[in-house]
Amino acid sequence: MSDLVLCDLDRRRGSCLVRIDNVAGLPALIIEPETTQVQSPVLLFLHGQGEAGSSANEIPKVCIHQTAPFQAILGRLPGTVVIAPQAPPLPNENDWNWAEHVMSLAGFLGKDRFAGRRLVATGFSRGGLGVLQLVSAFPKLVSAWAVVDPQPARNDEEASTILNSPAIGARGWVRYGVYGTQNEARRKFSSDLAAKIPHENYAVTELSHPEMALAAYGGSALSDSRNNLYEFLNLEFRKENELASSEGM
Repeated sequence: MSDLVLCDLDRRRGSCLVRIDNVAGLPALIIEPETTQVQSPVLLFLHGQGEAGSSANEIPKVCIHQTAPFQAILGRLPGTVVIAPQAPPLPNENDWNWAEHVMSLAGFLGKDRFAGRRLVATGFSRGGLGVLQLVSAFPKLVSAWAVVDPQPARNDEEASTILNSPAIGARGWVRYGVYGTQNEARRKFSSDLAAKIPHENYAVTELSHPEMALAAYGGSALSDSRNNLYEFLNLEFRKENELASSEGM
């Protein structure tokens, strides 16, 4: 599972290498610049419930909702290594949880190959909860994290562990929704999470669950005068109009 594929992107955008590899016991889509610098930042992306499963002979499911790995393949995250594990297909989508892989993910990111690099993490929906499970268990692992409409903690004990972790504070960025189909448990958990971080790092939106992901990972701040996800994580991100401008030069 280590075949390399070159993204034949415009030279001005910067080429990248895409491969499927084993990360913490899971297949993972890895996108890295063709000329990776020693200190290139590393972005871990954890997907949501609906993206679990096989991606054979089709667009990798971790790219659904045009999230970070999708943006990286398009050349919009130059200089960043993106690691996107793929959860296995299961008969019941509720049968798996990122918490089962937190220890292995932390072990993988703690390897010498990433020494000296800035590690950041982001996740959508169940992947958002996964990022919170990861950073609460290993508060010093990443320098910043961002979650988009995270699933609520599975029980009160897990909620308390996450909300009282030293990782939940200024290093966090949250966008969550108040759309009509959202359940109260998700809304309360996100609201409690937002209360733990600086006001400028969170925002509430009426966008639907998938629309929120499309907007956030497409570079929208989802709020006036606040940083978007990539700005907060201190990653270079080129929006579509910026890529079009570079092509016209």
